Order: sequence, then structure tokens, then C-alpha cells
Amino acid sequence: MTPLLELRGLTRAYGSLTAVSGVDLSVLPGERHALIGPNGAGKSTLFATVAGTLPATAGTVLFDGADVTALPEAKRARRGLLRTYQHSSVFLGCSVLDNVALAVQRVHRVAHRFDRAARRFRRTEAEALRHLESVGLAGRGADPAAALSHGERRQLEVAMVLAAEPSLVMFDEPTAGMSAAETERFAALVERLPSELTLLIVEHDLDVVFRLADRVTVLHLGQVLASGTAEQIRADDAVRAAYLGSARTDDLFTGGTP
Repeated sequence: MTPLLELRGLTRAYGSLTAVSGVDLSVLPGERHALIGPNGAGKSTLFATVAGTLPATAGTVLFDGADVTALPEAKRARRGLLRTYQHSSVFLGCSVLDNVALAVQRVHRVAHRFDRAARRFRRTEAEALRHLESVGLAGRGADPAAALSHGERRQLEVAMVLAAEPSLVMFDEPTAGMSAAETERFAALVERLPSELTLLIVEHDLDVVFRLADRVTVLHLGQVLASGTAEQIRADDAVRAAYLGSARTDDLFTGGTP
């Protein structure tokens, strides 16, 4: 099967500091692929370089068979490669429904004005409501986005992403700052996403990673340390050493308690 996303020797340097070095990575269509690693491993830099937020110093980013290395983030997004950010990015002054309706309008190239409700168009409103229902926010459409909890804002972001009809979604630390209950709701939401939607997830919560990911790639010091199934990563001694460098790794990789 041809990868939907393929990185070949991707490198990002800041002067003499190489944050990401020669990364090769393939993500197949419909795959849930997680990117993990200890602090300072280069995950955020790699993520931003793949999305087009940062330009690559060297290497190639192929998306759906096309070389998008030189394209900025907005043009990659229009091709179907979307990312979320560690901090939720919703229009707090708009209603929950209008946030999603704006995303629907952008896909259909319908002009909008911020002094008018985006949901005035019937087709737009129907699609927006459908996406809100899919993420568990059907009853919150009329509420201002500012009234949502942190976890609910993440749910709203997913609805906005789905409205944009992407091929691949990159989630950047999606459960950061969530309570245990919010994390459970978000993980269940990701499990319900359409099977044809490809996901690349940077996540610090390894329980979430091993629950959601078909394959896991581990970064260490800007390079790929290991890549494989959750079971293979759990059993990899080099991965364990990179995270803790000593004992107690069983608890980290199996969800055990002291």
C-alpha cells in the first residue's frame, strides 16, 4: 500500500543545532500513527515541519504522492493535511455552532461575515450540526465557545477539523491539561472517527498512545529510535532506556502502579 504521508531524510536545524535529523517515516492511509519520545526528542519540531509551520532544512515531505516540502501550511491544509495545536484554537466569541459552520463554509467556499451568524445557510447549519453530534456536542450549539470546558473545546476542534474534510489529521498533544474523565471522552471520540481518516498523533500520555495507535514511532535526540506496533515498542529495551534510563520502565509502558 502506498503511504499517504512519507518523510524522507527530513531535517530541521536552527543554526548549528539540529533538532530533527534525517527522519524517515511512513503513514499508511487509515492508519493511527503515534509519535512519542522523551522531552527534547524533537517531536514538536518534526510535527511543525511536517505541517509546514516550519520549513525543512533538508529532506522531503510527500503527501498523497506529491512533494509538498516547499508548500506553506495553508496550502498543505487545502490538500487535506490538517493539524491541531497544543492550545485549543477556537473562536471564543462565536457560538459553538458558528465555529463549525465557519469551517463548513470554508470547504464550500461560501463567503461569510463575522457580523452575521455563519449558520444562516441551511446546508451549512445541517452539516455543522452533524459534526457537532459526532463529537458529542449536539446540545451545546447555541452556547458561546468560551463557555466550554477545556476538554469540550478539544471536542469542538475535532468537529471543526472534520468539517474541513481532511485526509490526514495531526493531533499535537491533544489530551494535555485534560482531567482523567476528559481524556477518556477524547480517546473514545478518536476511536469513533471514520476509519478512512488517517491520524498522526503526538501524545505524552502513553496509555492513550497504546490504546489508539496502530503503529508507534519513537524519537530520541531528533532521530528515529524505533518504529513498530505498540507491543514491539513496549518490549524495546532502547526505548525504555531513552525514557527513563533505569528501572521502573515496566510501570511506564504497561500502565502499572508502584
